[in-house]
Amino acid sequence: MGKNRFENFIFSLVICFLMVLGMTLYNGFLHTTNKIGVFGSLISLQFLTIFIVAFIIDWFAVAPIVKKLVANITTDKTPFIKKIMLISTLMVLFMCTAMSLVATFVQGYEGSLLNAYAHSFALNLIFALPLQFFVVGPIARSLFFKVFPQPTLQTAN
Repeated sequence: MGKNRFENFIFSLVICFLMVLGMTLYNGFLHTTNKIGVFGSLISLQFLTIFIVAFIIDWFAVAPIVKKLVANITTDKTPFIKKIMLISTLMVLFMCTAMSLVATFVQGYEGSLLNAYAHSFALNLIFALPLQFFVVGPIARSLFFKVFPQPTLQTAN
């Protein structure tokens, strides 16, 4: 998204924070009877730990893989919006894959690891994709472009 590594880092931090925030609320409401307590979990060491783990997975594993995949299947002529949609979709799929596995181990499971993981992945994916496309992505891009304005093209008269 950014023009350099620093801008990419900031954009990744914002996206990751907002996604962890949204997914923490979602999973809290799914797995807790104390719905008010879910908001308290946002100000906790557990939330910070999940955010750090998610960011490390994003920055060092998922993002480099997704960037290579997108570079291999798009061209300079591919519309920007298609690239954004492809990157967003792949990032959610890969992050959901990784973070659902982390959550399965952290929350514990009974019976089959594969069944517990598949259940966690499915529940997370059905919320993470719309969250990314309709809430987090637009908010993050809006904030990013306010902090790092894009140069406007001047047209010749």
